[in-house]
This record gives sequence, structure tokens and C-alpha cells, in this order.
Amino acid sequence: MHPRRTLTLLRGAVGLTVIALVAACGPGASTAPTAGPTSAATTAVVDPTAAPTDTPPDQVTGELTVFDWSGYEVEGFWQDFKAKYQNVTVSFPAMGGSDADIYNGIKTGTNTSDVFHPYTGWLQFYVDEGLAAEIDTTKLKNWDKVPEKFKALGQFNGKQYFVPWDWGFTSVLHRTDKIPTVDSWSTLLDPQYDGHIMMWDDGPGAVTVSSYIHGWDETAITDAQLAEAKTEWTRVLKNNPTTWLYETELVDGFENGDVWAAYAWPGAYATLLKNGNVPVAYAHPKEGWNSWVGMYGIRADSPNQDLALRFLDEKLGPVNGKYLVDTYYYGSSNSDVMAAITDEDLKEAFSVDDPTILDRTNFTPNLTAEQRDAWIAMWSEAKVAAGN
Repeated sequence: MHPRRTLTLLRGAVGLTVIALVAACGPGASTAPTAGPTSAATTAVVDPTAAPTDTPPDQVTGELTVFDWSGYEVEGFWQDFKAKYQNVTVSFPAMGGSDADIYNGIKTGTNTSDVFHPYTGWLQFYVDEGLAAEIDTTKLKNWDKVPEKFKALGQFNGKQYFVPWDWGFTSVLHRTDKIPTVDSWSTLLDPQYDGHIMMWDDGPGAVTVSSYIHGWDETAITDAQLAEAKTEWTRVLKNNPTTWLYETELVDGFENGDVWAAYAWPGAYATLLKNGNVPVAYAHPKEGWNSWVGMYGIRADSPNQDLALRFLDEKLGPVNGKYLVDTYYYGSSNSDVMAAITDEDLKEAFSVDDPTILDRTNFTPNLTAEQRDAWIAMWSEAKVAAGN
């Protein structure tokens, strides 16, 4: 779930030292994600992405197309590649506004970009349908900087199909002057806060919250459980009709006093801390935080496999990663970048001084197409039933 989402440009330059976070999620970490990306379907066989040749960067030419989220076309997010491969043209022929946009574009062939950018929860579809090329990570010079936890999320049947790049947490953000403490995701369903709850406008996100609250297996939600989730979210949406898609909407809601608690990513929390207008806290629910990870894949039938692999390698570069953290307040999969964080607000937003935080985090699992469609339909039906 997550992200997967429309990005909001958050302003401010940050300089960064997240030793605790790097230790928690670095290559030496032993805790695996709570929901590993295993496939129940028959995975299509796709030849591994060809390794880059030994051609010097200044002699590499060509054109590369990228299907990315709106905002990520900015050169700051791929400046390592631009600086190294100056004779290659990179273009973004169309931008996505959701995971569904990107998946549908790649699946139908209406977007034939070489590289695409999905998020956890959507990866399985590309692999099972033969849309993503296997990646030879031995040819990625920056691969050793990626935490093992994140690498595993892009692996299927022992093969790597995706390169992790951006990531973040999800939890309950709340105004401490209105709701002093929050210890459970159930706060988002609590009637005593009606009129002051703001939910992310996303069906899978809502089902995930319900699964945490009720202790359901998120990978095996039953029809009865989905019906129960619809009932509870219909009530929430009826009494809290305002949802958010952009983090600016969320920040504005907290600052104008309308919102007391919300489903939120750390970017909104960091922004509110920096603005200093209202007292806020990012809850540590007893059910655990959620974490999403953005990945880059190479289209299986791309004619530019070599160039695409070079692009993914440079995507893991330090300049791109720092720009991501400084601009969007999202985490970088390059552990060296995260080990450079010193900004206190970001350290707080990412809970970087807690070396056990990822042990208490629920990583977004992959969904089947049937689950995805059912969860999206549930949310749409709940909004209609609530009169939204």
C-alpha cells in the first residue's frame, strides 16, 4: 500500500547521521521483513538483464525512457547518472499518479519506457506476468550499500527483479494538545474523535489498518473480514469525510485545527516539526509501524537493457539519495546516505535513535490482483455508502 502515491515537494535543505538506522537495516541485520515477497503464482521466466559492457561512460550513447511518479523527473533525482553519462538522453514521456497508472501502462504496453518505478504491494504482478527483467546485481557497484531487508523485498523465487530506492514509514500522526497519547491504530476508528480524523484516500491502506487492529493476516483477508472493514470505514468516512492524497493537505489540516489524528508518512511529521506551529507526535502503535519501499525495475522487452541497468546503478548513487532525503524527507536505500543524517527533525521522524524500530515494523506485503481489486472496490463502496 503506500506510496505508491503522489509525491509532495517538501521544502528545506537538510544535512544528515543515522548510525542507529543503518545498524538496524544494514547488511548485517538479521530480522527479515514480516511479509516476504513469495509468489504463489507461476512466475514467468525472463532472462536476466544483460550486464553493462566495459564501454567507458563518456563513450556510452543512446536514449533512455523512464516511467516515474510525477515529481521524480526532476534532475536532482537522477543527477548521478546525468553527471556520469553525459552523452545519454533521459526522458520521461509520461508520468504516473498512482501504482495503478504505472502498472496499467506497463501491462497494456501504452507506456514502453525502459525503466519503471513501482512500490511494495504491486511488485508481484510484474514478475508473474513477465513484465520485469531479472537484474544481475553483481554488475551494480552500489549494491552493497543497500540493506538486506530492502533487497529481499525485490526478490522472487531467489531472483532479483527490482532495485530498492526510496522508502518510509506509516503510522498515526496526532496533535498532542488534542490527543495526548496514541498506542494503537484503532485511534483512527475511535468515535470520540469524529470530525477530526483524516485518512489517506486508499483502499489497500485502509484494509491494512483494519488488519493491524483486528490481528488479521493481511495476506489472506477473508470476504467476511473485508465486509467488516467496509462497515467500519464507512462509519469513519461518514463522520470524517475529508481524506488526503497530497501531504500538503494533511499538513494544512493539522495546522488549521481540523485534524487531530491521521494516517501519515514521516514527511508530513518532519514538515510539521520544522514549521513548529502545532504540537505533534508520531505514534508507536502496539501493532507496529508500516513501511513501504519504492523500487525500480527494467521492462522485460526493453531494447536498452544495458543502459537501463547503468541507470539503476546510478540511481543508488549518493547525490541522488541526498537530494531525495533533503527534498521529500523520504529515506534512501543507500545506507551511506542515511548514515550522513544529522538533522534532528528527520532523526525524530525516522526514529533513527531506536535500533529496534525495523524489528517492530510491518513491511507492505505483495498482493494478488484479486486482493488489490477487492480492496480498492471496498474503499470505493465505503465512500459511496458514506455519501462521499
